[in-house]
Amino acid sequence: MSQHNEKIPIPAKLRWREIRVRFFPLLIFVLIAGVVMWLWQDRVDATNMIGRVVGKQAEVRSPQPGSLADLTVSAFDPVSAGDVIARLVTTDPQIMQAELGVVLAQIELIRISRDPFVDQERNLLNYESMQVDLMENRARLGIARIRKQQAQREYERLESMDDRGLTAVEMLERARSEYDALQEEVLVIEELVDRLQARLERFDLDRVLDRWDDSDPIAAALKVHERTLERIEVEMMPISLRAPVSGQVAQVYKQSGEFVNQGEPIVRIYSPQPDYIVGYIRHPLFMQPEPGMQVLVRKQGRDRSEAIMEIESVGVQLETVEQYTSLFPEQPFETMGLPIRVALNHDLSLRPGEVVDMRLMHR
Repeated sequence: MSQHNEKIPIPAKLRWREIRVRFFPLLIFVLIAGVVMWLWQDRVDATNMIGRVVGKQAEVRSPQPGSLADLTVSAFDPVSAGDVIARLVTTDPQIMQAELGVVLAQIELIRISRDPFVDQERNLLNYESMQVDLMENRARLGIARIRKQQAQREYERLESMDDRGLTAVEMLERARSEYDALQEEVLVIEELVDRLQARLERFDLDRVLDRWDDSDPIAAALKVHERTLERIEVEMMPISLRAPVSGQVAQVYKQSGEFVNQGEPIVRIYSPQPDYIVGYIRHPLFMQPEPGMQVLVRKQGRDRSEAIMEIESVGVQLETVEQYTSLFPEQPFETMGLPIRVALNHDLSLRPGEVVDMRLMHR
C-alpha cells in the first residue's frame, strides 16, 4: 500500500461549474452596484430641482369691438416689432353711410334756406357756397371710400376663393369691375375736394371775415357739420394692429372678416431668444437658496450638456406649481415649490419653453 496518497484530478468541467456557482453571482452583484452608483450620481443627484426656460411672448388683442381685415400673417411666420399684422374696422359701414347721409341732407337744407344776398354781399355768398360744396364733397368722398373698402374686401374674398376653384369667373370679374369703378370715383372726388380747398385758400378773406364769423348762423352751422365730418372721417379709418415683439407667430385665433370683441386675442407671438430660467425647489426645502448662489443647469437629452449659472432672485413664498405639473410626473398630489429666477449663461444653447435639470451648488 502506497505511503503517499495521490490527488485525484478534478475535471475542467467541474472546476468551471464551481467558478460559476461561487464567483459569478458576486461579480454580477459588484457590476450592478457600480452601475447603480453611477446612475445615482449622474442622474438623481443632479435633478433635485427642475425648471423651464422663459422667453418673451405676447398677444395681439383687439382694443375695440370690430371686424378684422387684412390679416397678413399665419402660424410660423416671422414678424418684427412694429409690423402691421392686421387692421380693425371698428365702425359699421352702414351706420357711417347713414350718418354721412344725414350730414348731406343738413348741408342741402342750408343751401336751399339761405335768403337772397345783395350785390355787396356777393363775396360772402361765394365763400359760403364753396364751403358748402367742400363739405358736401367731403361727405360724398366718405361714402365712396366706405363703398370702395367693401368692394375691395369682397373682391379679395372672391379672388381667394377663385384660387381654390370655388367661385365663378363672372362673379370675380363683376367684383373687380365694381372695385375699379369705385376706386375711380374716389380719385375724382378727391381731386374735386383738393381743388375746392385750393380755391378757398386763394379767396380774398379780407372782405369776408368782417361779416362771416362765428356769430353768423350759417357759419356756425357749417362749423358744426365740419366737426361732424372730421369725426366720421376719423372713425372710418381702420385701426392698425402691430406686433409688440419680434419673433414667430405661434397661433392665429381669428381670420379676416371675423368679428372680434374688445380684449379678444387675435395672434400670439413667441420670441426665439430665451431671457431667463424659472426653477422650482420642491417642498420640503433641503437648503435655502439665495441670490448669487450657483446652479448647475443640465439639458435633458442625449448630450446632457451643462453650464454653471447664478440665481438672480428668490420667491417669497411657496407656490402651487400648476403650470409645471408636467415637470413632476411622479408627484401624485398637488406640487408645491419655491420659485427662483436664474440668469442665463449663453454658453449653453437653450430654447424658450425647454425643460432643464438643475442642482444647487454648495458654497
